[in-house]
Amino acid sequence: MNQRDLELTLAAARAVGPCPLGEEAAWGERVREQAVALYALADTVGQDLQRLEEARQFTATLLSVRVEASSTRGLLIVRNTSGEVERLRTDRGDSDAGRAMIERARTLVACRLRVYRLNEQMAGNAARQVRTVVHLTDHGPDTDPVPEASAKANVLAVAEGDREAARQAWLDAGLPETGSVTARQLADALTHLPVAGAH
Repeated sequence: MNQRDLELTLAAARAVGPCPLGEEAAWGERVREQAVALYALADTVGQDLQRLEEARQFTATLLSVRVEASSTRGLLIVRNTSGEVERLRTDRGDSDAGRAMIERARTLVACRLRVYRLNEQMAGNAARQVRTVVHLTDHGPDTDPVPEASAKANVLAVAEGDREAARQAWLDAGLPETGSVTARQLADALTHLPVAGAH
């Protein structure tokens, strides 16, 4: 038995607890199942850590979380420190990791985050890449004011240049015509924008 297998077996035995007298076979099976589960978990964690190690990190404020109907991926819109918006995607929402990231992101709207992002090749098109979020570290609500011009430019960018849609979203969110807005107000304005293929 190699060292890794021994350590996994010992960890599994500790997790299962002492062997009741006369139940050695059943106890051994529980230890075996636990060891296999730990091995699979370690493999998953190892893959997650590898992705984190390869990810580009940057600070941004999360403004919007939607789900793409076609891919089930979460579509995250973040505002980076230079004031520009960027579209990121989660893993597929029909996977445990993707679903967990989407749900977590929904609790972090208008928060300043440390974003870990990978550029990954699309499964059906090797020539295209997807900017995939692999981790978000929460640094609390973003309380810095967003200058009016920058905020309006962000809404227009998310509206893909549709000035009327951007103006209407601004009005529907009840944002002031002039003056800075909060990250929360800016996020609210984006909820009034239609996003093709998302819900």
